[in-house]
Amino acid sequence: MPSILLKNLPEHLHSGLKARAARNHRSLNKEAIALLEAAIAAPAADTDDALARLFTAGDALARTGVDFEAWAAQSRDVWR
Repeated sequence: MPSILLKNLPEHLHSGLKARAARNHRSLNKEAIALLEAAIAAPAADTDDALARLFTAGDALARTGVDFEAWAAQSRDVWR
């Protein structure tokens, strides 16, 4: 069976993986495999579709007369 070696793994990732493995009653290796399997099995994000929906929503909103520049300026001021 193939294997991999992870070099220069940041301490916070190692300790997080170790804690997660303990919670799930798995070895470090089995926990890493479970996480990799879940990541690969997860559907890939369809960014093209998401962008198309975002542009469609923006176009619809623009037709309502929203002043995007004023809205953006107001939104920036909130976070300052």
